[in-house]
Amino acid sequence: MSVQFRTINRTEVPLLEPLYLELARHHNEVSSHFRGSYPSVPVANQIRECAEDVASGKSYVAVVEQDGGIVAFCKVDIVGDRGYLEELVVKPDYRGQGIGSKLMDWADGVFLEHGVRQVELLVVVGNEEARLFYERRGFLPSVLEMKRVHAVR
Repeated sequence: MSVQFRTINRTEVPLLEPLYLELARHHNEVSSHFRGSYPSVPVANQIRECAEDVASGKSYVAVVEQDGGIVAFCKVDIVGDRGYLEELVVKPDYRGQGIGSKLMDWADGVFLEHGVRQVELLVVVGNEEARLFYERRGFLPSVLEMKRVHAVR
């Protein structure tokens, strides 16, 4: 099976819906904080915002296609000299094949091309596989964000 790697434009962003849904499923599974409440913004809104960000030039998205469909994607944002790794999603059956590393190499190239001096990302607590992946890529924790959820009465 051939693997294809390419960037996409705003009209193709709706093709990412299954991967956004996979990301939500994964976060709800690995994080006791979410317990089924991820994402707080509906996936349809995330897709619309992603398309708008790509159209405006703030965001860049690369996909990996295999077996006739998109199996992974990475979205980066550039704001001044800061880069944000917004999403990096690889479908479970395709993990461990170097796809995430290839997407990170692409992201690093985009950041370098745009003169980014600092790259930030968020990792859901409980997503140890992702945390270790990013640490191997040179990322270190910088802030511990804490939350408390109150039950609605």
